[in-house]
Amino acid sequence: MRIRLDMALGVVVLTDVLRVFLPSLITLFGRAGSTPAELMGLFALSWFVLAFLAVPLARRIRPPLIALGAGGVLLLARLVLQTTGGGDLQLYVAGVGLLAGLVWLVATAMATLDARPVMAGVIAGLAASTVIHAALDGIDLMWRPGPIPWLLLAVELGLFGMLLIRAVPADEEYSGAPRAWLAIGPALLLWGLYTGNTAHAQAATDSAQQAAAVIVAAFAVVSVLPAALPVLRRPLLPAIALVASAVAFTLGRATVDGVQGVAPGWTIAAQVVGQVALGACLAHAATTLGPDRPARRGLAMAGGMLLFVVFVFGYYAAYDLYLPNGWVPIAAAIAVAALALVGGAGLPRLSYDRRFAAAATASIALVAAVPLWQGDVPRWEPPPDGLRVAAYNIRMGYGESGRLSLEQQADELRRLRPHVVVLSEADRGWLLNGGHDGVRLIAERLDMHYIWAPATDEVWGDALLTTLPITSIRNHVLVQGGPTGAQALEVGLNWRGREFVMIGTHLQPSPDRNDLAQVGQLAGIVKDAAGRGSPVVVAGDLNLQPGDAAWKVLTGAGLTDPLDAVRPFDTIPSGRGGPVEQIDHVLVTPGFAGKDPVNPDVPHSDHRPIAVTLVAHP
Repeated sequence: MRIRLDMALGVVVLTDVLRVFLPSLITLFGRAGSTPAELMGLFALSWFVLAFLAVPLARRIRPPLIALGAGGVLLLARLVLQTTGGGDLQLYVAGVGLLAGLVWLVATAMATLDARPVMAGVIAGLAASTVIHAALDGIDLMWRPGPIPWLLLAVELGLFGMLLIRAVPADEEYSGAPRAWLAIGPALLLWGLYTGNTAHAQAATDSAQQAAAVIVAAFAVVSVLPAALPVLRRPLLPAIALVASAVAFTLGRATVDGVQGVAPGWTIAAQVVGQVALGACLAHAATTLGPDRPARRGLAMAGGMLLFVVFVFGYYAAYDLYLPNGWVPIAAAIAVAALALVGGAGLPRLSYDRRFAAAATASIALVAAVPLWQGDVPRWEPPPDGLRVAAYNIRMGYGESGRLSLEQQADELRRLRPHVVVLSEADRGWLLNGGHDGVRLIAERLDMHYIWAPATDEVWGDALLTTLPITSIRNHVLVQGGPTGAQALEVGLNWRGREFVMIGTHLQPSPDRNDLAQVGQLAGIVKDAAGRGSPVVVAGDLNLQPGDAAWKVLTGAGLTDPLDAVRPFDTIPSGRGGPVEQIDHVLVTPGFAGKDPVNPDVPHSDHRPIAVTLVAHP
């Protein structure tokens, strides 16, 4: 079976652009949730709808020429993205690049009669993107400074440009029906959500995280040639396996007491089975033969990608609109499986050759050699004269400019020299944010142990990082407030032989902010912890200001404000303008006093990091 290498390289470039467009949509167009979700959806949808215009355009310009031109614009947009410093330029260049990629796919579908080599190229492109993303430890070339990323990008784009120019329509012996092209969009959604998401695999386990990435990347490579595995040559088994993997992925998000209640092997098994089954289903969908017209193929390709963005918003709307999302991966898997089942007579027998085995081995070795994100961790020490506590809402790792800023966030936290850090708005593998594990990456750069506190699900929540001995961990799921959910992570720590309780949280008030049930529950947790005889520290993005009714609930539980002497204490970067906002806090029960508070005005998130040194009363 031939593999269209131009498709493989094009898919790699397109997924690069997609990993910029989606987080830019949230951080730049969304403006930290200030833009209505419906308007964000309409903006994203418009780029996908515009791709349908390639079909009538083909009446005037030959589809191969449209594909060549659109592929060139995709290449150029990706090149320009590497030079942008973020902001609206990044958002709109990513949008243009995404649209160009979509038009390239539509025109390629219209110009291609035999879908099998193209589909093989799509599968190979997704596998290559998985390997590259894993080898870069989730920090794509787009977000890396210096000459080496430029060199690697030049190789990637140079190969794509060369193959794009040489690409010609496949032999006209067969004619693939449009349903083959319709499958690509839902398949891309499944790949980004979980089957090819190595950060998701790493987040599922506290140990052997690199091994998890290697396993997922290895099976992504295996998925390229499904015909080499006898059990995959007929569509029924991979179709069933794909749907089963989506169900397992959805069930694997269940929690027990706010902590993952499913063994890591469950999540990783769902990923690797899903990826191999996904490759086989796409291959079977491409064997569907029958008469069709170029316009039908183009509309099917554009329609499949429209399904992709609809599924994306169907899944992530749960974080804004209180909507259930467990149905999304299952529905996408059923769609791909159904398209595979209406395929032809099955896949021809095929064996792996030495070249593919060598490529697979090299890919696995590349992933095993990571992390490539960071070098040596700079040495640092917390202050000797008190307990230093920091809190930082990291906005999924993105700065005010919309650029990934995990490294800068970690470096800023190191300057604060904390014993304990509470991170809010952290994600661990979201497709919507580019598929990186921000908690692990920051913790590794600080050389701190981390405790993950899932809120809405296992890949969205808060985290506590510390250099201190941990004596206990308890995660409290808080009552419903905002749609992203909330928790209170209660951790027993030992500082200089003295036990204290650290509670990290990100409160999500109800839309009208009059319901005090969530903050009242937090106050009860504080009272219970203090009643056991240890001082209590609460830190995080509390989404309330001194003097609010919710603030009085917390102070009524015995908490005091060690930052009171320096109020107002703005926790929002000044570049955002507007009045002073004090919504990130460190609060303590009697037993601690505060000194040396800082809130550096840095643009690495839409919040400032804050820190204060707590001195124990004798």
